[in-house]
Amino acid sequence: MPSASLNILYEALGSPFGVVVACDSGTTDKVRQKLYNLRKESGDQDLDCLKFVQSPSNPSHLWIVKVTK
Repeated sequence: MPSASLNILYEALGSPFGVVVACDSGTTDKVRQKLYNLRKESGDQDLDCLKFVQSPSNPSHLWIVKVTK
């Protein structure tokens, strides 16, 4: 994945369920942490509905899941 950016968060927000991010091998935890930090730094509460989950079927995929209440 290119460097994590707010664009991917807003893409996930605009999708019905979220998006899948392909990461380099062994980097999903780093990418997930970067995305949590970006979300916090943005100050945009609309992004709070996004969760970052490692795919159970592919360890190099990170799911950005849109959770609705």
